Amino acid sequence: MRKRTKANSEAGFSLLEMLVACALVVLIMGAVFAQINQAQKNSTSQQTKLDLFQESREFMDQIARDLRASGYPNTRNFSSDPVSPAEQSPQEAVGLVKLDVGELWSESSIDGSGNVSVIHYNLVQTGIGCPCLERSQTAKIQADPLTGQTETDQVDVQSVFNGTTTDPIFQAYYADGTSVSLPIDMTNNALANVNTIGITLKVQSSVPDLTTGQKPTMTLVSTVRLNNCSVAYPGTTGTVMGCK
Repeated sequence: MRKRTKANSEAGFSLLEMLVACALVVLIMGAVFAQINQAQKNSTSQQTKLDLFQESREFMDQIARDLRASGYPNTRNFSSDPVSPAEQSPQEAVGLVKLDVGELWSESSIDGSGNVSVIHYNLVQTGIGCPCLERSQTAKIQADPLTGQTETDQVDVQSVFNGTTTDPIFQAYYADGTSVSLPIDMTNNALANVNTIGITLKVQSSVPDLTTGQKPTMTLVSTVRLNNCSVAYPGTTGTVMGCK
């Protein structure tokens, strides 16, 4: 019978074996943490894109709601005008006031108070996070819709990178689909004939994608048909929108 020696009873891993085992553990943990880090980057990237989309989508929905309410109530909704001329009445909305590639100006009663608000969207080039598409909503006062109103309470969507003549935010169309040359305002016969507004909003996140290093961009498109007539002078060419 073989006798058990003290050396055999104390046998274990050698230093080399321990170093190899530690190296393997480090490699495995490194791979695991690399995957976790990549997953976190992807999650942050997707959240940034989602936030950008939601903010822009809400702003586009607001524009659409404002346009659908534009021009209500107007002179056709009253047996007699509360104020003369009707365009200056705080209770009557003239509809579209001005339209350009980066500007939308209209009047409507959208808060249920019976009083008309002046709604103004305007592309601003300078400021924090700009170019910005700003929205203001102000109670209409008894004054000229084009030259006598004021603006307050602005909110905006930031980092807008369209709004030029070649890449407009706003476009206007007649009932037959013909595109309208912009800018136009209440003094222009064309405004009373505008039937549909096209909206294209291109925005860019201020935070780069952690995976690609590029700032995510988003393009949203909407088309809104106007429900109410415009008090802009329709001229002699005929109109589907003019209240005059």
